[in-house]
Amino acid sequence: MPEDMDLTNGAPQKKWFTSPWLIYPAIALILLGLGFFVYLKSKNAAPDTGEYLEDQLPAIKVLVLNGCGYEQLAAEFAAAIAHKNIEVVSLGDTPRPIYDKSIIVIRKGDMQDLKRLQKMTGISRWTSAMNEYHSADFDIIVGRDYEEYIK
Repeated sequence: MPEDMDLTNGAPQKKWFTSPWLIYPAIALILLGLGFFVYLKSKNAAPDTGEYLEDQLPAIKVLVLNGCGYEQLAAEFAAAIAHKNIEVVSLGDTPRPIYDKSIIVIRKGDMQDLKRLQKMTGISRWTSAMNEYHSADFDIIVGRDYEEYIK
């Protein structure tokens, strides 16, 4: 009769993955890898440029003018930009409906606000007619190309 095998009385066998010669270097390599990963993340992190988001800046005041004679065009354009950070101070018509292209007129705004306004409206053409007593920073004269800017 074969000898009874008793698993509880025998000497425990060491497993290869419990050896301290393997565990400690593995832990060291993992920690080194994590440290390198943290270093790369901190190095590639975007620096704080101090720039504000559009909704954190004050609204740009504009006067919207119908420059091509189409009925209610200034009101339609004002409605199209209502959800942007633009405050429409007044609506009106130009004395002569001769504008084929829409244009921004700088009245008392600065170039930084002009860039913001161009980005928000999509109108790239601009001119300057400074007037410190004007009711708005910019005039937007809406021309016959208005469909490009009303979306």
